Amino acid sequence: MKRISKNGSQEFSIFDAAFRPFFLLAGISSLYLMILWTSFYTFNINMNFNFISATMWHAHEMLFGYTAAVLAGFMLTVEKYWVGTVIKSKSFLVFLILLWILARVFISTPIFTDFSYVLGAIIDCLFFIVFTIRISFPIISRKAWNKLGLVGHLAILSTSNIVFYLGIFNIIPEGQRLGIYSAIFIVVSIIILMGRNMIPIFIRNAFGMEFEPKNWRVIDILSMLFFIIFFVLELFFNYKEGVSLIALILAVLYSIRLYGWYSNDIWNKPLLWVMFVAYSWIVVGFILISLSWYFNISYFLAIHSFTYGTIGIMTIGFMCRVILGHTGRNVFNPPKIVFWTFLLIFMGAVIRVFFPILFNSKYLVWVGTSQLLWILSFFLFAIKFFPMLVRPKIETKS
Repeated sequence: MKRISKNGSQEFSIFDAAFRPFFLLAGISSLYLMILWTSFYTFNINMNFNFISATMWHAHEMLFGYTAAVLAGFMLTVEKYWVGTVIKSKSFLVFLILLWILARVFISTPIFTDFSYVLGAIIDCLFFIVFTIRISFPIISRKAWNKLGLVGHLAILSTSNIVFYLGIFNIIPEGQRLGIYSAIFIVVSIIILMGRNMIPIFIRNAFGMEFEPKNWRVIDILSMLFFIIFFVLELFFNYKEGVSLIALILAVLYSIRLYGWYSNDIWNKPLLWVMFVAYSWIVVGFILISLSWYFNISYFLAIHSFTYGTIGIMTIGFMCRVILGHTGRNVFNPPKIVFWTFLLIFMGAVIRVFFPILFNSKYLVWVGTSQLLWILSFFLFAIKFFPMLVRPKIETKS
C-alpha cells in the first residue's frame, strides 16, 4: 500500500498502522450515528424502524460499529507489544476495513428504505469472526496464554452479535436483548481487564518514582469472580436481589482498585484523568444497578453510565493517547483542545446519567443536551486528530 518515490524512498500510507483507518472510521461513525440518533429521538425525524427497535439499532451500532472500530484499531496496533510480533499484511487490513464499512452501510440502509437487514447482518457477523480469529492467531501461536482471556472476550462479543441478529429474525426469543446487554458487559469487562494492566503503567510512566500505583491480587480475583456471577445472573436469571448485592460488591471492589491508582497529580494530566474518570463510571454503573431494583431509578441510566460514561470516555481517551504516541507526539503534553474534548464528553455523561434522576420532568432536554455534548466532543476530536491520522509520523530528532 506504499508507493515508491523517484528516489527509492517509501511514501506514507494510511494503512501503515491499523489505528489510523480504524480510528478515523470510529470518529466518523460516532458523529454520524449520534447525529442520526439525535435527529430521530430528540427531533422526531421519521425513520424506518419497522423490523428493529430504534433503541436496539442505536445500541447495536454504537457497540458493534463505533466501539468495534476502536477495539480493532487499538488491538491490531498494540499486539506487537503483547506477543512481540505483528502480521504485516496491508491487504488483510484493507479487507477487514472493507467488511466493517460494508456492514455499516447495509445496516444503515434499511432505516431509510425497505432494504433487508440480511446482507448487513451476514457481513457484520463475518467482520467479527474474522477479527476475532485475526487477534487470536498470534496469541495462540506464540503461546501468550496471559492474553487468552482477551480472545475469550472477543469470542463472546462475536457470539453476542450473532445472537442479536437471530433475535431480529425471530429465531432466538429475546435475542436482541441478550445480544446487546451481553455486548455492553463484555466491552466493559475488556475495559476492566485492559485498564487494570495499562492505566497503572501510564500513571507510572507519567510520574516516575514519585508515585507507585497499587494493584492487589485479591481484588483481581474477587472482581473477576463476582463479575462472572453478575454477568450470568443479569442476563439469564430473574434474581434481582442477587444481582443487586453482587453489583454493590463489584462497586466496592472497583472503588478499592481506583483508590490504589489515585494521586492528586493525575488531574494535571488530561490523558490520565480521562481514563481514571472513565473507569470510575464503572463504579457508578454498578451502584445504580443495585439501587434501581429498590428505588425509582431507571435501569437505563445505569446502562448509560457504562455506555456513555465508561465506553464513551475511555474510547476517546485511548484514541487520543494512541494517536499522539504513535505519531511521534508527546503524550505528557497533549494539545490544549484535548482537555475540552474530554470535559465535554464528561459533562455529557453527568447530564445523561444524573440529571434525569434529579429533574426527571425535563428528561428529553437532558438526553438532547448529552447528545449535543457527545457530538461537540467528537467534533473537536475530529478537528485535531483526523489530520494526524492521515499524515506521516513526526520524526523525532536525536
